[in-house]
Amino acid sequence: MRAGKLRNRITVYKSQSGRSPTGAVLPPQWIPWIVLWASLEPLSVKDVMSAQAAGSEITARCTLRYRTDITTAMQIECRGQRYEINGNPLPDAKSGSEYMTLMLRGVK
Repeated sequence: MRAGKLRNRITVYKSQSGRSPTGAVLPPQWIPWIVLWASLEPLSVKDVMSAQAAGSEITARCTLRYRTDITTAMQIECRGQRYEINGNPLPDAKSGSEYMTLMLRGVK
């Protein structure tokens, strides 16, 4: 993948849970983990409608250099909008290790 296409800065967030001083389980907090260059494209209205008809809520697509440490348990933020990763990352068609595509669902 050409570096020029990766023009959006994204922040990847990890979920971190903990306990209060009294021992109660605290709700998970999203902490910034890493900042990367990526290409984030909102889906067209036609693609969103097709996805909704199939039972999916995907609203955007994010392409970034291949990494093994990004999972579906993480979230992505770009330009103030937060997204959940929906499904496993899709590898590229040529080598499977050059770049990957994440299907994203907006977080409310």
